[in-house]
Amino acid sequence: MFDLSSYNTFNLHVSAREGIEIKCTEDLLALDLPLSEPYIILGGGSDVLFTEDFDGLVLINRILGIDVQKVELSPSTLPLNELDQAELFYEVRVGGGVVLDDLIVGLLQHGICGLENLSLIPGTVGAAPIQNIGAYGVEIGDFISSLETINLRTGEKRIFTHDECQFGYRYSIFKEPDFRSFFITHVNLRLSNSFVPQQNYAGLQSNEFKDAFAMRDRVISLRNEKLPNPKYVGNAGSFFKNPYVSKETVEKLQDAYEGKVPCYLLEDGNYKLAAGWLIDKAQCRGLRHGQVGTWGKQALVIVNLGNAKPHEVVALARYVSAEVKSKFGIDLVPEVRLYGKHGELAWDQI
Repeated sequence: MFDLSSYNTFNLHVSAREGIEIKCTEDLLALDLPLSEPYIILGGGSDVLFTEDFDGLVLINRILGIDVQKVELSPSTLPLNELDQAELFYEVRVGGGVVLDDLIVGLLQHGICGLENLSLIPGTVGAAPIQNIGAYGVEIGDFISSLETINLRTGEKRIFTHDECQFGYRYSIFKEPDFRSFFITHVNLRLSNSFVPQQNYAGLQSNEFKDAFAMRDRVISLRNEKLPNPKYVGNAGSFFKNPYVSKETVEKLQDAYEGKVPCYLLEDGNYKLAAGWLIDKAQCRGLRHGQVGTWGKQALVIVNLGNAKPHEVVALARYVSAEVKSKFGIDLVPEVRLYGKHGELAWDQI
């Protein structure tokens, strides 16, 4: 058995039948492809919950390397928020196993901006596009020009363009069953040397930032104020997605809570509600059941308070979801990816 305790930030004591660290594309091509299922691909394990031991193969992305190239781009291909200010643009090719925050620090030290709002998010660069991770008004997909992959079913290499990735809120095409066999070996990012502060998030709006380092420092401060460090408290970050609801639902909530409902208008006229606020108002912040609980400073985070078992995490998540449903009539769906004995599970399968 392969111990997965150090490969999931919930720090749950779970195992797999077999595990292999992939350090280069040749390691993948040396496998006996197509792989027999079940198998899964892991980066840092920061967005996953194993509900039990996994009876299959785990491939752990440890492909490193960062290559930076200056490029000349036409106005039609420039990032929209940088058309007027950028002086230099860069194509940055990153190995999928590179730690995201290490990449951000390294880029900033060379004057390359854009990812600073994603500072301190745990996990690897190769895993980031799958969930299209985001924080403080920025998503990784905003900067991805293409992804290099190997299909574990065929051994074929394929490059996915930005549009082919179909990025959305905590979504990419790689979450679909037919695309889970694509191992992301490298991520290609388009960045610039111009710092354009993204301050849509309320905690950033009142600040003036002289440079990207100042933005990074503020983002880190915000994260440390509200979120537990997985090095010390097992967790997978935000457990649930922020739900999308209708204008009518928001208006009813605003009436009930005197206009103090955190929500964000979407292009289609619906609204995105803060799941953490819903959980808090459902009296689920700071809960403790056995060895699991919700974080006292951010109800959206479920934490391992000691030697938690997977079924305890699932039970608490179910309870929180049920309480929100009972109070507001709104369904919460996990942001974390769920894995059972035979592979990835949907929320209604556990």
